[in-house]
Amino acid sequence: MKPTGKAKERRLLLRRRIALTTGLIVATAILAVSAIAWLVTDDNLRGEVDQALLTRLPQPGRRGQLPKFDGLCTNPDSQPLQRFTEGVELFNPDGSVCAPSSLDKVVKLPADGAVTAPALRDGVTVSGVKVRVLLYPIGNGRVVAVSRPLTDIDNALNQLRNALIVTALLSVALAGTVALLLTRAALVPVERLTETVEHIARTEDLETPVDVTGRDEAGRLGRAFTAMTAALSDSRRRQRDLVADAAHELRTPLTSLRTNVELLARSEQRGRPLPDGHRAKIMASLQSQTVEFSALVEELVMLARDERELSRVEVDVDDVLARAVRRAGSRAGGHRFDVEVAPWQVIGDPPSLERLALNLLDNAVKFSPSGSTIEVRSAPGWLTIRDQGPGIPAEHREHVFDRFWRSPEARGMPGSGLGLAIVANTVTAHGGTVEIVEPPDGRGCCVRVELPVRPAARDGQEIG
Repeated sequence: MKPTGKAKERRLLLRRRIALTTGLIVATAILAVSAIAWLVTDDNLRGEVDQALLTRLPQPGRRGQLPKFDGLCTNPDSQPLQRFTEGVELFNPDGSVCAPSSLDKVVKLPADGAVTAPALRDGVTVSGVKVRVLLYPIGNGRVVAVSRPLTDIDNALNQLRNALIVTALLSVALAGTVALLLTRAALVPVERLTETVEHIARTEDLETPVDVTGRDEAGRLGRAFTAMTAALSDSRRRQRDLVADAAHELRTPLTSLRTNVELLARSEQRGRPLPDGHRAKIMASLQSQTVEFSALVEELVMLARDERELSRVEVDVDDVLARAVRRAGSRAGGHRFDVEVAPWQVIGDPPSLERLALNLLDNAVKFSPSGSTIEVRSAPGWLTIRDQGPGIPAEHREHVFDRFWRSPEARGMPGSGLGLAIVANTVTAHGGTVEIVEPPDGRGCCVRVELPVRPAARDGQEIG
């Protein structure tokens, strides 16, 4: 399974962007380091030249007199001055310059105004050679200039610059290549995940495994995606099961309704109405089946309701139980309700919680003998509803909360088998648990529901 051209182009673009960004970062760092190295080297080399010039300052004679430089004007080729005259010039106040005839003279005095103290300046010779010049005043407005060419420094700096440029280019290329290789290796799990997502999008096969492991971000992404597809697959499976079960359970009441309606229709078409007793019996059956059918559809709608549709508000469990007991008592016949409920609260959906309690109460009434007592107990975090019926055998308790499941003894009684399934769904949606527990005296059936108690809220704190 190969990725599409557009997806491949996007991945390559990401790789190139990372490689280019890494190259730019490396280039910037190398450029900064190279500039600092070049400036430091230039400063050090110029410092060495300046130090060498300062060591050539004319030294005072034995009597504290400086050497005489008049010979530079009267006899430029005088041998006694040779050790002083190499690179030495004498600037007179009238602007004339005295220097050895072989000297590549400085074209002008590299000074701004009168020179009253030794000073270092940059200058240029007649032939255009850059020089460093030490200016030393010797009195009467005359200045001795000792110069040294900067050719060696410029050559060294040019070589250093070329070396830094080559090093920078090689480093940037190496960094970009390494970044590209590392990015490609890092994106391999993302590529596998992308291919899996594209395969799922094409085939809608949520069972496709995600081959992404590790403890890094890619591994976390792979595990999160696996959990998401597993949740979606489970949701789809439950939807399919619900539809299949609903179709199976709806078939019987629909068939019965259709049979009775067809019987009435045929009798009218043939002009032979059914006897009044038979007709009344069929009409009563139709009315009963319609009520049963409506209740079944309503329960299916509630069972298929998404948890996200439930409200999240503060609910008084004691009020919910009181309303459910009143509704159940209005249709309970001779049953009595023994209620002991402590005030406590949960965060949830009030109608769903009332339906939960009402389903449990109706179920208890249905299986309890007439005149028996239904016990309702509740304290913070739990509630129990106990009847006086035959109870549920241990081997059947794990199935009582399944959709459309009915015990062999209850299959002849009215009901759809969805009441306890709705209870289980509602409890799960509210973060609780529900189970069948053994009554203390072993009589009847006792259902225990545990729900998380609403956490204590500060004044003005929202409940969400």
